[in-house]
Amino acid sequence: MFDAGLETFRELVNAGNTYMFLIPIYTTLLLGERMAHAFFDHSRKWDNRDMAANLTITAMSFTVNTLAGHLLPLAAIAFIYQYGHVFELPGGSVGWVLGFLMYDLAWYCDHRIAHRVGFFWAMHHVHHSSSEYNMTVASRGFVVDTTLLSRPTFYLLPLLGLSPYHFIVINIFTNVWGIAQHTRLIGKLPLLDLIFATPSNHRVHHGSNEKYLDMNYGEVLIIWDRLFGTYRAEDQEPDYGVTDPINTCNPIKIQVAGVAWLAKKIKSTSAFSEKLRCLVMPPEWLPPALPPKPSVTP
Repeated sequence: MFDAGLETFRELVNAGNTYMFLIPIYTTLLLGERMAHAFFDHSRKWDNRDMAANLTITAMSFTVNTLAGHLLPLAAIAFIYQYGHVFELPGGSVGWVLGFLMYDLAWYCDHRIAHRVGFFWAMHHVHHSSSEYNMTVASRGFVVDTTLLSRPTFYLLPLLGLSPYHFIVINIFTNVWGIAQHTRLIGKLPLLDLIFATPSNHRVHHGSNEKYLDMNYGEVLIIWDRLFGTYRAEDQEPDYGVTDPINTCNPIKIQVAGVAWLAKKIKSTSAFSEKLRCLVMPPEWLPPALPPKPSVTP
């Protein structure tokens, strides 16, 4: 029976049907968190409007990703692996451990890029724009970000020997971790906080407080943040959201807020080179102010 289940798992993974696993797990985690909040945590009111917006965005993303979002990136990864891989991962558990470390490091790099490059932040802005912090926020993302549009480093992984099968399996389990870390119900975990991107560590990442900005990018491991100087421990619960709140639960407005911000920024300068810099510079960078036009004297 176990062998039959494992074979079914392999068939679904090879077909790219990751949602067959993630949807029931996500639903179970979400309902469990909601019930725990209702029965045990009365310190803060649950925002049902924000939850509804997040679930609507989740449904929109699911539709897009089912139709095209997984097929194109996975086809690209398979193509790169088949014709361009330079290394082969070892077999057995060593290969899986190395594959996971490569994947998690690539996530850290891409996540940091998403915060520090204007073009990618315009998409990632959706995920951070909620002033709430619960598991429904985990799936609040940019709908047309077809899975790997904002993950350029992931396309290096097949070159290094990470097969599409490795990629999908690791993606399933790291996604489950990523969902579970979006909660206020789990406090600090002193030993685990040292190594993993626990709920406490990830709450810092979602904080709009100045001391928390651009910290704790790791998805599963927090060691990358410690190595590269982007780690910050949670010493108080953050204020969640973005530094310029969007104050809406309209899913469409949530989706376009980051793109509108970038478009406005690009429009603010007439110099083509500065327009291009808006795409690659960090979000806080602003084009230099235009010099005032000389006055015309009679």
